[in-house]
Amino acid sequence: MCSYCERRLRRFQALKAGLWAGNTALLRRSWRIGAATMTPMPSPHLRIPRTAALLAAVLLAACGTLDVPRADNYPATGQKKARAVHHWDVLAGDVAGRVTEKMAAWPQGEYPIHVTVPDNSSFNQGFLKLLKVHLLNRGVVVSTAPTDVELEVQTQLVQHQAEVPRNLPIPMTGTILGTGVGVLRDWTVHYSDRTLLPGVATALGIGAGVALDMAQLYTQGAAAGGPTRTEVLITTTLKTRDRYLAGSADMYYIERADAVLYQPELPPPPPLPSTPVKTWRVVAP
Repeated sequence: MCSYCERRLRRFQALKAGLWAGNTALLRRSWRIGAATMTPMPSPHLRIPRTAALLAAVLLAACGTLDVPRADNYPATGQKKARAVHHWDVLAGDVAGRVTEKMAAWPQGEYPIHVTVPDNSSFNQGFLKLLKVHLLNRGVVVSTAPTDVELEVQTQLVQHQAEVPRNLPIPMTGTILGTGVGVLRDWTVHYSDRTLLPGVATALGIGAGVALDMAQLYTQGAAAGGPTRTEVLITTTLKTRDRYLAGSADMYYIERADAVLYQPELPPPPPLPSTPVKTWRVVAP
């Protein structure tokens, strides 16, 4: 038995001893009366002690696993899903805003920055163009050549191998609640001649519940297609040759089929080597 269960058992025994101290005769008499009353009765009430004993045994057996941390979920949060170039543009505008705030105290035009990406993936090339435009619109001087200040963009594609259920049904709690508001179980029994009110109440309740559930489906992410096992981590760092000045990190869900947009394009295959051509000349005998 684990230490937690032992402590609970000792507390229960101490409480029982305190309650019945000096009343052992009454305890024995109550026990005999209860046993005499319950024995001849083939009633479902006899199952109560057995059920309690079974539950106690299960709880005691479960105590053996308390030393191992249980698996808990993180609190529910939200994560955006990148599904269009417009989403890249929104992220580029957000990054440009953060960089501009960091550079607000710098002398204007004295430290032009050079924006770089690691490869030629579709995302990196598109994000590079969008980020430059947003920086220029905010008055940041962007250099076409390497400078002392570099804004480096890094992209990491994360593909989880463990599968999770997709498109799980979201409980329609609002519809259930709305239906329950209009259901008066005893109305048709006691007031069968007045059936208008339950019908109107049920219709209004169902309508309000459907509206609530549609809003819930949208806000809980069902409209975005649900979470995926493919994500992308996008980090931007503003740095000089010897130190980092600022940084940001953003995570997005993406569809597995869109992973190719975040991977560098493969170089074209090398040309096949030319095969030398041999010629023969036919000479008449």
